[in-house]
Amino acid sequence: MLLGVTLLAAKTIDSIEVKGFDGDKLKPIIGIKVGDKYSTAKVAKAKKIIRIALKSAGYQKAAVQSRVSDKGAAVGLVFDIKKGNKVTIKKIKVLGNKKVSAEELTSKIVNKEAEFMGWFPGRSSGTANITQLKYDAMRVQDAYFSRGYIDAKVATPTLTVDPATSDATVTFRVKEGRQYKVSSVGLSMGKVSGLDAKTLRAELQLKKGEIFDVSKLRKDIKTLSEKLANLGYAYVKVVPGFRKNARRRTMAVRYKVIQGKRVTIGNVIVKGNKKTKDNVVRRYVDLAPGDLYNYTALKESKKMLSRTGYFDKVVIKPKKVSSKKMDLEVDVKEAKTGSFTIGGGYGSADGWMVDGSVKERNFLGTGIEVGASIDYSKVTQSYSLSFRDPRLFDSKYSLSAAIFKKESDYAESDTYDKLAYKKKDEFGGYLSLGRQFTHSIYASIGYSYKDVEYNEVNRSAPGYARGEYSDYTKSSIIASLVYDSTDDYYTPREGLYAKMGFEYANLDSSEADMADSFTRLNVRLATYYGLRDQIDYDLILRAKFRGSYINRDDGKFIPIAERLYLGGASRGVRGFKSGTISPVDAGEFRIGGYRSYAMNLEASIPLSEASKMRLTFFADYGQIGVDSFDITQKSVGAQVEWRSPFGPINLIFAKAIDPDEIHGDTATFEFNIGGKF
Repeated sequence: MLLGVTLLAAKTIDSIEVKGFDGDKLKPIIGIKVGDKYSTAKVAKAKKIIRIALKSAGYQKAAVQSRVSDKGAAVGLVFDIKKGNKVTIKKIKVLGNKKVSAEELTSKIVNKEAEFMGWFPGRSSGTANITQLKYDAMRVQDAYFSRGYIDAKVATPTLTVDPATSDATVTFRVKEGRQYKVSSVGLSMGKVSGLDAKTLRAELQLKKGEIFDVSKLRKDIKTLSEKLANLGYAYVKVVPGFRKNARRRTMAVRYKVIQGKRVTIGNVIVKGNKKTKDNVVRRYVDLAPGDLYNYTALKESKKMLSRTGYFDKVVIKPKKVSSKKMDLEVDVKEAKTGSFTIGGGYGSADGWMVDGSVKERNFLGTGIEVGASIDYSKVTQSYSLSFRDPRLFDSKYSLSAAIFKKESDYAESDTYDKLAYKKKDEFGGYLSLGRQFTHSIYASIGYSYKDVEYNEVNRSAPGYARGEYSDYTKSSIIASLVYDSTDDYYTPREGLYAKMGFEYANLDSSEADMADSFTRLNVRLATYYGLRDQIDYDLILRAKFRGSYINRDDGKFIPIAERLYLGGASRGVRGFKSGTISPVDAGEFRIGGYRSYAMNLEASIPLSEASKMRLTFFADYGQIGVDSFDITQKSVGAQVEWRSPFGPINLIFAKAIDPDEIHGDTATFEFNIGGKF
């Protein structure tokens, strides 16, 4: 037998099979992969990992066996799993608590009672996680510590399982002790240039006379550490000292700050980038060799790299070299930033189409975005070229340019049946120069040009007599100001995005009643809040707003194509066909508005982490009008968001609520490609 094991150990594993459980979940964590040398120790360790994983999944009595098949030059490995019944927690008991309710004590534990609709995000399925029980005791104890009961004791809970049903009861036994208040808060630290001890004390959350709260203590330690770390003290230590007075039930706290020495950055080492050039990664790292260490700059650097969209994962690891120097290791996992498509498809607004496009957000690893596209459908034929260098010559400046031509024929499209014209030809482009001012603030200014021609205009439309469908050219000065503190390009889980866009346009037309100029103001806001830390589930809440206002000369009009429209995912109110929410003239012809806004509330949950798919529920509300917001449309629905190899794809299912059908055409399904989530 020993000889057989020795011979097997010299062979390579060419297959791994898991029976009785989801192998896709277990194979990545067992520590063995195809191509490894066979080892009984490796197999034993893998079985132990599997048993722990199954316990975490609620299978308390799972059994794992392994089989090895000799294939001559290699071996095959099979894990046979008998998982048994999943243990479900039906009841949680807390014994010994008198001053703090069981609900408060168990609010943060992992093992929770099964709830109605436990499959729904934020609800508990009751599945027992055996390996977390001892840590749940610590979480209950921490709940006491945060309420001043610093003598509280919590034993490891017991799990009682009914063998007939696999239903379980978890019991916590506690000794509360007495509640303590803070008698004094002190701060001991050496003299630090740029920091005032009195100002620091005022920022501390623990206050004299209040209930002692260990969560505030932790926040104070973090605050003090970050304040010092932002001044170069990378290895600062904050050690809290305590003096307990059991008779008076008070606790005196003194923070001792050991700042150490100021640390400078040695090397910035870039890893994991196969395509992206090192200088492109480094331009977003706000710390360079010779700089003083800064904690906030390090944190913001990670955010800036994640916001580029070049990487699926960014990790910045400080590596200590000496008491005065550290290296930064920037480890990235590159995302797919380019796409090439050619073929056909079906669009919910334009019908069948053929298209070809090339887009690369990180051209040759330089960070430059280039794109070219041709789209042909029964409604539109468009051609475009675009270019953007977000960090021109590795500076804080950016350069953007684009040129396009679009021909639209709405004669056979019921989506646009309320337009007074059948054909529209457009040609134009823009050139813009921008600058990054801070980690989160960006501004740009530029020039745009557009030439528009209408054809086959309905002469019965009131706007025709007023000359609202005259051909024209537009020359504009465009400017924007952006604030972006989000943590990811495609799927942010925290932060705020705000953009204000301004346009001053000169119009050139043969129509005397057309305004010579107009100004347009666009505002977009979006805030993101991930709840993974709070509920141990990747639920993301999003709130979005977009608003536009056009100011024109009194008594004069601006072209129909320059006005505002809502409807569809790209225009803020899903459940309606794109651009169909609009004021109408004579009850028949869409004429657009001069003011509009739309609000969106969204809740997004994961469908498949491996496939990068999410499901988002939403509620949309929008208003539009000429001189007031006299048209209102709203909807609810859900959309599937998929980061496919061809770019982001959204499949949208929406239901309009009490729609005003005169001022908007409803649509229950829509999809788009290329938009951020």
